[in-house]
Amino acid sequence: LIIPEARRQQHQIGLNGSFDVGKYLTLSSDIAYTTSFTKGQPEEGYRLDGLNVMQNFNQWFQRQLDIEKMKQYREPDGSLNSWNIGDPNASSDLAVYGKPQYWDNPYFVVKENYGTRNHNRLVGNVGLNIKINKHLNLQSYARLNSYTNENDFSVATGGLQLDAFSINQNQYRELNYETNLTYKNKFGDFSVDGLIGANKRRERYSQLSESTAGGLSSPNYFDIAASIARPNISRSYTNKVVNSIYGKASVGWRDMVYLEGTIRNDWSSALPEEENSYNYPSASLSFVFTELLRKTSVYNWLTYGKIRASYASVGSDLGAHSLDIAINNGSFYGTNPSATIGNQFRGGGIRPALTKAWEVGAELRFFKKFGIDFTIYQNNNTDQILAVDVSPASGFTTAQINAGSIVSKGVEITLNGNAIQSKNFSWDITMNWAKNRNEIRELAPGINTYLYATNRFDTRLEHPVGGEWGTYYGRKWKVNAKGETVILSNGQPDYTIGEKIGTVLPKWTGGIFNSFRYKGFDLTFSIDFQKGGLFYSETRNFNTGAGLSQETVGVNDKGFDWRDYPGAYTLAGGNTGNGGIRIPGAFADGTPNNRYISARSYWYTARQKDAREVLLDASYIKLRDIRLGYNLPTAFLQKTKIAKTANIGVIVQNAWLISAEAKKYGIDPSELEVFYREGGQLSATRQIGINLRVGF
Repeated sequence: LIIPEARRQQHQIGLNGSFDVGKYLTLSSDIAYTTSFTKGQPEEGYRLDGLNVMQNFNQWFQRQLDIEKMKQYREPDGSLNSWNIGDPNASSDLAVYGKPQYWDNPYFVVKENYGTRNHNRLVGNVGLNIKINKHLNLQSYARLNSYTNENDFSVATGGLQLDAFSINQNQYRELNYETNLTYKNKFGDFSVDGLIGANKRRERYSQLSESTAGGLSSPNYFDIAASIARPNISRSYTNKVVNSIYGKASVGWRDMVYLEGTIRNDWSSALPEEENSYNYPSASLSFVFTELLRKTSVYNWLTYGKIRASYASVGSDLGAHSLDIAINNGSFYGTNPSATIGNQFRGGGIRPALTKAWEVGAELRFFKKFGIDFTIYQNNNTDQILAVDVSPASGFTTAQINAGSIVSKGVEITLNGNAIQSKNFSWDITMNWAKNRNEIRELAPGINTYLYATNRFDTRLEHPVGGEWGTYYGRKWKVNAKGETVILSNGQPDYTIGEKIGTVLPKWTGGIFNSFRYKGFDLTFSIDFQKGGLFYSETRNFNTGAGLSQETVGVNDKGFDWRDYPGAYTLAGGNTGNGGIRIPGAFADGTPNNRYISARSYWYTARQKDAREVLLDASYIKLRDIRLGYNLPTAFLQKTKIAKTANIGVIVQNAWLISAEAKKYGIDPSELEVFYREGGQLSATRQIGINLRVGF
């Protein structure tokens, strides 16, 4: 963890093995247990409580502030030391004006306002395989995935926020019971594989949350019992069961033609009883046509060729209890308890969402060295489960419905090859490239767009009918017929709203993986890249709006400092001039703009009238991982009689952001907080470690 005072301890152990019980029965088991303790888990995202210190470094302090002096965050009398105290003229009470404005001393936050987290996770399975005969096998498994989290969070006395303490405990457990009967046989030129099976999945989640209210009865006494008002306590749990049956059949002919079909039916407790059953089949056909060319000259250079086509449909349900209108405990009205219901109307009648996918492709290999894999696909998503806006007069703000038709089309290409091969040196390379487009074909009747998310200054992420999934709309500076920015009488730009800016989806993505080997050494590294796409940046917004970025310093077209207030003023030495910024453009009558506005009015107000200032290009090129290893000599290992093979290496992850438009703002677009925005997230980290691979 990169935040001062934060630390994490993590331990993991895993065991796996199998045991043959006689000739026909094999038992197997695999288990992994992880435990971790974290102190000072950093907060992320744009918050109004000032507890994300990374966000705070982007706003509301001067660049000349000596952060080193902030390390002494408490005075000898215990009061907080901060550069941005309140107005002492407004009150003579130190406890009032001594409180900071906007955000606390960052060292106070990381040393006293922190949380702890205990996390325990257990993943494992036990299984058996019964060999009925040489063609039939019966397999049965029980799989467990569970975790528990115990979190607490303390807000110390004397800071910007009211002192508080909270505890959150949650548990999750997923159990899968699966039994499969498999069949495998050959009949002359034909090979047959089959499977029938059943699965039962049980999920349970429970949560207990407690928090103080009204502050702490004693300074820095972090206990729920210290709550001044009645503490907030809530408990919730969910259960979900999905029963499934499925089958698969595959027929091959002469290792050349393969036909496969599958079908699956699920019954989900998360769907209405009359709609809780849904099935989804799939089929695929492939043809290795080079088997017909083995005795021709073509096979000398085209050493492998396969074409394929497939169709699949996949159904999906909801989370547990997502059909119900829940009644929740509310705050006390005096001494009387209250209850609330959610803002979403859920009337039942929800059907499972369905995706139908078609794919065609080809795989070719030349001279047994170079290959290409090419795929074209289309996915049709229907009956998507959405929350659409309804009139507040109904008592709700949204309603849950099945709606929408989204079509996703794309192409994927992979190139691979053994570029160089000699006795002591080899170079293998794999490259991939992909392009995808998502079009909204239909939503609910009368609805032309679906609002996914909103950001500041009318910046909206929407899914419009006839447009692309994830389209950004927002403000733009208004321009006249000549393309000039339209300026208002106060020197501010006029603007329009609801303008299309672009989409979050990239134009294309790709990657390159290289593997070099020289004698006992090996070097591998991967590079990935993305072209296009947009993301909203809260860092960019406040970094410029608060005057902290370097670009907010400069001189105007008269040679005077932007930061000097517009109008006549006297400089040191008696010189006079005009500060501020004049935005190039014209007034409504066409005359050129001659008004200057203050630097704050420009960077904080004018720039926020154009969403293009905060919607940044998500393009990047990144060296993702790199590993340099060495194979220990076989003769040395034979002497140790411990291992047959051993390779030790140095590995670097998230190694280097080679290029990105957003890099100049200190932002890595490949490490966003969520896919469409960043809100003052933690800085990206580079991990360096030692890796040991041993074979016995």
